[in-house]
Amino acid sequence: MRLVLGDDHLLLLEAMALGFTDHGHEVLALATTRRQTLEAVRTHAPDACLLDIGFPDGSGLDLIGPLLAASATTRVVIMSGWTEHTSVARALREGASGFVGKGRPFPDIVSYVERAGAGHLAVDPDLVHGAGHGDAIRPDPLWQLRFLTTREWDALGCLMDGLSTAEIATRLGVRASTARTHVQGVLTKLGVHSRLQAAALLTAHSSSVTWPAHSRGGAVTWSPPDDAADDGPLGGSRQAI
Repeated sequence: MRLVLGDDHLLLLEAMALGFTDHGHEVLALATTRRQTLEAVRTHAPDACLLDIGFPDGSGLDLIGPLLAASATTRVVIMSGWTEHTSVARALREGASGFVGKGRPFPDIVSYVERAGAGHLAVDPDLVHGAGHGDAIRPDPLWQLRFLTTREWDALGCLMDGLSTAEIATRLGVRASTARTHVQGVLTKLGVHSRLQAAALLTAHSSSVTWPAHSRGGAVTWSPPDDAADDGPLGGSRQAI
């Protein structure tokens, strides 16, 4: 991936640049102020921008919107020592695709940036779940849906139709293991632990759901499968996916 790194500590930036290069990524620019970061993203249109919150010229959270306006294809990942839910929620509201703590091992930071660059929500599931509750920063209970990939939307439609893993695999034309991966992606991004919880969440807030054109439309209702008692998270004793 092509990266821009923004942090007010130059030594940290230089160390991270070496680390990302060692992992096969191209670091296009290092920026120690918000202005430099915005200029770098506007100039290079990187795949991802790893951004700190604290800058001498203001908060990195206020920069997320301008960065996305400057380069719509750039994924913004916040890296901060502050991981309280309000900061995470604010970052995601502004359009960030990821949030990682500075205290994480560097390989984890690389992984978060790579996941965001691939179009996934790169935030610890516990932080995602907490960020969606409590205050008015994120009033939409289904704000996480914007992070679903095309295949995850397809899997969600299958889930709402009450299909088992095998039936989801058949409908999507993929292996059962791939179907499980898509379902797990849905559960993680919604901040729930079972298909039943996901279905209940969407059913309760059906008026907030806008299905993509390629996927299902109309009312959101959940139809339990005939073998619900044997299909894990829908009521049986198997694992969550």
